[in-house]
Amino acid sequence: MNKPQLKTIAENAFFTMFRRKTDVCDIQETFYGWVVFLASGKSKIVVKFSREIGRIGKEVASLEQLRKIVSCPVPEIYFFGREAGYDYIVLDWLDGVSAHQLPDDSKAVMIFREDYTDILLALHEHQHPQGFELSNGEFSQHLGSAFDDWMGSVYHYLMSAGSPFSSKLKEKFTDLWENRTKILAPIAHESSSFVHDDCHIANVLFDPTTFKVAGLLDPCDSGFKHRELDVIHLFDVRSDLHIAERYLEKSHLDDGFEERRHFFSLWDDAKHSRNMGWYNEQWLTNKFSQYESVIQ
Repeated sequence: MNKPQLKTIAENAFFTMFRRKTDVCDIQETFYGWVVFLASGKSKIVVKFSREIGRIGKEVASLEQLRKIVSCPVPEIYFFGREAGYDYIVLDWLDGVSAHQLPDDSKAVMIFREDYTDILLALHEHQHPQGFELSNGEFSQHLGSAFDDWMGSVYHYLMSAGSPFSSKLKEKFTDLWENRTKILAPIAHESSSFVHDDCHIANVLFDPTTFKVAGLLDPCDSGFKHRELDVIHLFDVRSDLHIAERYLEKSHLDDGFEERRHFFSLWDDAKHSRNMGWYNEQWLTNKFSQYESVIQ
């Protein structure tokens, strides 16, 4: 992606909204694209660009759903479009600090941890009567069928001749795929939950005065799936805050979660590889080692 061109598009979006030029224009690279922060006085927006075709449309739908469900702020969508071959979305700039910068203070950590886990628990209480959401917008009452829909194309990608996955990792993913029914069996009876799908705390803002959640950002493949697809991300950033452990104290998960935690996380990485071409052999090998240590 052409960084100067992206900045120009973002600046034009700012001018379209406020009829004046921006004083601040900060552009940052993310996994799925670029984010531009623009401000002039009290007028502030965020413009996001995606490398993945169709990602912007997914985020628009996810943000609209999240805003209806969660009690904390979610960025408002001003408009979205395509210019010079780039998809982009223009969002409200929420005030707050990224939660991965939460101070190492016991009171601040406790307040944030309680507030954020309560928000997630309330989010996961939202179920769909038709079950689990499929990629075509339809639903299935069966988690196994839904998982095949979510990850079947990912499995075919990583097993293809053109994928970067080594033969050893392909064998390990094949074993995972063949054992998916057994691994998912303990939660096969459970209902769906609406999930953010990338809810690690780097995608959460906190209020530096109250230490409560000030915003929930950057949903990935949100929808009515299984809540453990969210819980696995709570281990990803700042494990010292013990967000995942507090969630588990508040909400019982069925037997076998430690196995499923690594199972879901491995498939999540494979999905990102399919979407963006990302691949890290050592990272994935280490994750399989963690998975294998749990099941032994």
